[in-house]
Amino acid sequence: MSALALPAQAQTQDPATTYSNGKVLLQQQRYDLAMAELLPLSSQGGAYAPEASYLYALAALKSGKTGEAANMLQQLQNKHPRWGGMADAAYLLANVLFEQNEYERALSKLQELQGTPLAGDAEGLKRYYLSRLNDRPQYEQLMRRFGSDKVVAQTYADKLIGGWYRPEDRKMLESLVQEFKLDRNRYLSKEALSNQGYDVALLLPFQLNQNYTTTARKSQFITDMYAGIKLAQDSLQQQGIHINLYTYDTGADTLSVKRVLDMPEMQSMDLIIGPVYKTTAKVAARYAAQHNINVINPLSQDVEMAAGNSNVFLFESSVATQARQAATYAYQNFSPKTAVILYENTKADTDFANYYRQQFLQLGGKVSAYKKFNPAEASATAAAFRELKLSGNGHLAVFSDKMIAAMNATSLLQSKAPELPLVTYESWLDINQITLQQLDYLQVYFISPKYVNKLSSVNKSFREKYRAAYNLPPSQYAYAGYEMLFYFGQLLKQYGPQFNGQLATAGVQPGVFYGGIGYTDQKQQLQPDNQYIPILKLENLELTVVNPVF
Repeated sequence: MSALALPAQAQTQDPATTYSNGKVLLQQQRYDLAMAELLPLSSQGGAYAPEASYLYALAALKSGKTGEAANMLQQLQNKHPRWGGMADAAYLLANVLFEQNEYERALSKLQELQGTPLAGDAEGLKRYYLSRLNDRPQYEQLMRRFGSDKVVAQTYADKLIGGWYRPEDRKMLESLVQEFKLDRNRYLSKEALSNQGYDVALLLPFQLNQNYTTTARKSQFITDMYAGIKLAQDSLQQQGIHINLYTYDTGADTLSVKRVLDMPEMQSMDLIIGPVYKTTAKVAARYAAQHNINVINPLSQDVEMAAGNSNVFLFESSVATQARQAATYAYQNFSPKTAVILYENTKADTDFANYYRQQFLQLGGKVSAYKKFNPAEASATAAAFRELKLSGNGHLAVFSDKMIAAMNATSLLQSKAPELPLVTYESWLDINQITLQQLDYLQVYFISPKYVNKLSSVNKSFREKYRAAYNLPPSQYAYAGYEMLFYFGQLLKQYGPQFNGQLATAGVQPGVFYGGIGYTDQKQQLQPDNQYIPILKLENLELTVVNPVF
């Protein structure tokens, strides 16, 4: 294989600077620019060549250029076989090969990682791509070569009971259960072999028993979420994952929820999604604990909903998680490790600021100013910002979605410290009194827990399908509904209804539209809410995720 061609221009800057620039561009998801920066280093014999080659290949994979990624990784293996990160390169090459539908080569490459610290990650990569392979003859060919691999075999067993099963498969399934000590009830019970799929109950407040003209607008968010859920059901069906949806109209009163939960069929559900409101969610949480059925709250950001209950999960990130993850990012990326924090006097903003401050201090940072303001008092609010001493601090954090807070903060930074990072809510992007050019000029980092990349190809396809089905553009609730059922539907297929233990090892994975979904924190401990929070920044008037999941 010939080496990749270099750009015509000669490399003039210091290799360390070139490497650092390439790495930053990769983190900002500016993949083509990162590749252009790293390519010259990859052909040199210097200390940066191996890692630059690896990062180039990673950027190429992220931008969909799998051929270039594969060529660079093969070049890396040939030129630097003793590089200390060769296991990471093998893992990345396997990922590239999977994307190219080269399943046999990918599985062979992952065999090299047995007994290494990446062995667990390799198992997860295998399971992810094998679950997406719906060509039965191709999978059976993999079984002939890799049938002794437990992940390959168990995923095949999952596919059999998920829709591929025929009576003549009984002997093979029994053999797999015996050889790999799989759960007999899951794979060989009458229910499993009848291919009835997974039963999911939706307890949502459609308010169908009320006047449509008065409730249509109020319940639109539920209608949108349900529409997204239905499209996810179709997508899962195409992957051989059968989800049976049982929909119940449950309002804000606890009696309606109790009546539904008292129905005998509820005890046979594999998963419950909803209800939405706090008082009704508590009723469902008790039911989940009593019957050991997992319940997903689709919209709440209150982690107390799941307190002390291992069967309850929030699909959204809690306020506490949003604040802590933002503080962690600030501590890891801004220097010096000193913060100035201002927050509005509402309970929500006060709580957010408190969580943020606690996490920043716990990590070892310092808070030089911690001030509350009332946006209704314009002069006092202006004075609170004007009196800040920004010199010597690593960043400013402002927690308020009011225009007056945004105007004062941006005006202060423009005049005194335009290079000082500012951490705030993504809602500032919708404040018309501040232009995107102003926010782009400043170093503003937006906390965006529900960020969806509207420009991605998969998003374009989804919007077209959604419009064709409902004659409307999808709202954020439609995205959430789709992402939620698709994520938990795959968990049901891979691990069965009791997937709780597997969540602890699954880590954070990219979603279909969301940047990441996962329920383990930085200490690899299971948490009840989504732990990934996208942090956005404007670059040339385009939003980029500065903390992507790789």
